[in-house]
Amino acid sequence: MTMAMPTASRVRYALACAALDPRLRGVLLFDLEPALLLDIGHWLGSLLGNPHPYVLGASAVADSAWIGLSSGPTFGVSPGPLVDRPGTPPLTVLVSDLAKLSPTGQRAALTLLDTDVANLEREGLSVTWAPRTRWVAICARADVGRVPPHLLDRFPLRVDASGLPADLEPPAKKWRHVLAGGRLATVPDEVARGVVGRTAGGMAGARRDLALARIGRALATLDGRTRTTHADVERAASLLRLPSPRDRDRGDDSGPGGGARGWHAPERDGGAGRRGGEEPSPSARADVFDVAAPAPAQPLAPGPVSPADPGGGPYPEDDVEPERDPGSLRSQTTRHSSSRPSHGRSIGSRPGAFGDLAIVATILGAAPLQARRCEDHYSRPPHPLHLIPPDLRVHRRGADPARLLVLVLDHTCRAGWNWLDALAPYLQWAYTGRAGVSVIEVGAAGVANELRAQRFNASSLLDPRVVRALERPVGRCTPLAHGLDLAVETLRHRLHLGRVPADDVLLVIVTDGRGNIPLRASATGELPDRVGREGVEDALAMARELSRMKRIHAVVLDPGPRPGAALTRALAEACGARLQQGGEPR
Repeated sequence: MTMAMPTASRVRYALACAALDPRLRGVLLFDLEPALLLDIGHWLGSLLGNPHPYVLGASAVADSAWIGLSSGPTFGVSPGPLVDRPGTPPLTVLVSDLAKLSPTGQRAALTLLDTDVANLEREGLSVTWAPRTRWVAICARADVGRVPPHLLDRFPLRVDASGLPADLEPPAKKWRHVLAGGRLATVPDEVARGVVGRTAGGMAGARRDLALARIGRALATLDGRTRTTHADVERAASLLRLPSPRDRDRGDDSGPGGGARGWHAPERDGGAGRRGGEEPSPSARADVFDVAAPAPAQPLAPGPVSPADPGGGPYPEDDVEPERDPGSLRSQTTRHSSSRPSHGRSIGSRPGAFGDLAIVATILGAAPLQARRCEDHYSRPPHPLHLIPPDLRVHRRGADPARLLVLVLDHTCRAGWNWLDALAPYLQWAYTGRAGVSVIEVGAAGVANELRAQRFNASSLLDPRVVRALERPVGRCTPLAHGLDLAVETLRHRLHLGRVPADDVLLVIVTDGRGNIPLRASATGELPDRVGREGVEDALAMARELSRMKRIHAVVLDPGPRPGAALTRALAEACGARLQQGGEPR
């Protein structure tokens, strides 16, 4: 009887396979706690000999990732950390959220994960190298639809890492010896045919067949063997949580993999007294498909995947609809005065003399020209950097949305009406204008603290969190005052403290005005014995704060005639908003 492998062991084996085989240099960890990613990077880096990982953020890949300044008495350019240098250990790149990776980050991943030769031609630097960089990325299963399928396909090693403990056991000593040897086990023809039969009808794409075979080969190599067997392929399938043929075709054990016994201890292959690296005789070798009884169980070994196992399969993208924006990839236009300083995420640089000076790009652009520009004294170190006006570069920044929709959704007022009909014109405005969206939820069920409103910001209306917010079940409490307080904070930040003040801001408040949680209770998390009208008065006070803000178009959506309808009217008057009832303007 085999034992299911713990999550920590699955992650360790996956990282060891990635360190061993450069063809398996992409590791995708589903639902991993982001705080553990750096420790995992150090763990993999210790196997590779480079314990300092490179963290790739969600924003655009910085210029310094590809090029840098050479260390020495004179100025010059040198390859950046993403460029492999001969004689140095491979780098580990960490991605904290694959679903939020910028287009430039995605292109970098595709370049370094799926090519045998990479070339860099930039700032006078010409470098060609064979990528060896290992990538470890986190992705929530709920966000898989937001990642391009061709990018997901470049991560052959996939492990469900939810619940991974903070302390990961160090790599086994024998793994370090195997990595030092640098030789991979061979894959016999019959095993390769077994891989194709093992995945026939169950997976799409040749990359997945290759991934299964390579993982099986890596597992055999980690065990110190020189030939891959069918059992190693089944171990690889179990590591990935691929369904076994028996699960797909119950009762039919014929065909490749039909008699697999799960993940057992390394096969003895009948070779009593056999030394490591020696091949057993054909008569003494027993394939996993032919054995009559399972081998002794290994303490940390995954068995066949069953429907009761936690987690899911390695390819959740097969079962979800793409959630990415199908619109144009052109940069959004922003409207602002020419006197306003440039803001937004830096996505490159361009020639310029004044304003938003890009220091690094300026230095990197001038460094290759120093030898020609200063021929008479360049060879006498230390040589200072000489700049002339054409060397100056300014940042080229990505445009933030020029429109903003702030939605305050009071879930407790939804009984008896469909607010989607009333919200449709405003959602259409945000969609066609590619507006940023800030959603503030009041009175939703299943939240961590029902006395407080919840808020999240989305880059567009197509963010799947917006759809989930519109369909959230109704809770018990109505912290309307805290929701309006969050709206005030959001608008102040965007209009006054944000990097790009929005030109068109639409505030839509959907509520019946019956706030029963005072602002003090939301701040302390303690519900007072008696509330009375304190929650309503706090909501009106926050509404008056909203009325003091300029350049805001505010609308209050009233669910319709009912007792206490005057509360909504008072709220709309307090914040200077237009009142709309039942989807029809009043």
